[in-house]
Amino acid sequence: MTNPQPDQPARADRRSLPYPGDEAITAARDRAHRAFAQLFTALGAGRHRLHYGALDVDGRYRLASATVTVTTAPAWHLDADPDEFAAIEAAVTAALEGSCTVLATLVVQTGQEPGPVVCGCIERGWLHGMKAAAVQAAVRPCGGSSAPVARAYPAPFLPDPSVTG
Repeated sequence: MTNPQPDQPARADRRSLPYPGDEAITAARDRAHRAFAQLFTALGAGRHRLHYGALDVDGRYRLASATVTVTTAPAWHLDADPDEFAAIEAAVTAALEGSCTVLATLVVQTGQEPGPVVCGCIERGWLHGMKAAAVQAAVRPCGGSSAPVARAYPAPFLPDPSVTG
């Protein structure tokens, strides 16, 4: 699929968002790759469920999720459904680029005993940790639900490569 051109008429069945340009998208994708590498290194081995939600500049919401299994021995390996991971990678790339995203959140749920633990981030163009209380409020099961209550913990610190070099 080719990139949209400025002289192409808008289609009624498609969203109309500003196009940031190939260079901005490439830079954001590079940042997303670095962010995921840092995130999975910080989370370590195990099964992690990534939940992404965003509000775009056109007022629509975008959601994506993926389950990723990380193994560290004998070597690092990531296992995920390629379509799920591509969707979340594209969503995080869009959020890090920023021209079409008003607000975005990435919540990571890790399956650990006795119950799942979660952390959340994406803010100001990078993966900044959310306060544990805000994450806890966001993932609290509805009243009367038998779902396990997740414990929120501070997100791992991920240095922003544009600041750290």
